[in-house]
Amino acid sequence: MRKTYKCSNIKFCMEDENQRRTWEHLQGMTRKDGSYGKILSDAFVEAIDGKTKFSVNKAENESADLKENAADIIEEMLDRVLEEKFHEMFPKLQEVLAGQMSRAFREYVADFHSGVDASADKTDIDGMEQMQEPELSEDMMAFAFAMGE
Repeated sequence: MRKTYKCSNIKFCMEDENQRRTWEHLQGMTRKDGSYGKILSDAFVEAIDGKTKFSVNKAENESADLKENAADIIEEMLDRVLEEKFHEMFPKLQEVLAGQMSRAFREYVADFHSGVDASADKTDIDGMEQMQEPELSEDMMAFAFAMGE
């Protein structure tokens, strides 16, 4: 089977660094290195495949970076939302805690005062008994004198 070849006339601009270097590289090649067509096609395909692989790797890296950035953004958003919720709930928590403390103090004060009132009442009762004793004694003495007369 016969191979089919197509001819292409390639010109290299010597003012363009890449084109000049390519031309110089081709001029330094011998028949052992292969034909110009083979060398150029291998280099061209390798460059295109390399760019494609580079693009795929770059896309994968960008995708990973985007995922990482998205995770960071989501974490920041969650932090902000949680902080806002905390600031919303904190005054309510303070009110509830203050109410519970107030009730506890009121109960404590009421228990304390009832204890003080009970002891004061007991003191008043004792005092009344003491005051009643002399009055009773005088009444009894008066009665006794009245009987003796």
